Amino acid sequence: MTQEKSLNEKIDQILAQEDSIAQRKSWKGRLTHIWHSDDRKQALKKEFFEELSKTALFTLFLIVAFIFTLTLSVL
Repeated sequence: MTQEKSLNEKIDQILAQEDSIAQRKSWKGRLTHIWHSDDRKQALKKEFFEELSKTALFTLFLIVAFIFTLTLSVL
């Protein structure tokens, strides 16, 4: 005979799922996932380049280009 989960157990399970999803989407969660993976280079590529929007990638490109230009002008 199977016993149904109590309301508190269901709430605990839902809260744990939401917490794990929130942690996975956070910056620390992404870095932890990359650090613990076997192929870190592939995980980095997946986390940052496949999941970022086109606008975010363009902004990242502009930041890198700006820093490169500033460094080049100082040298």
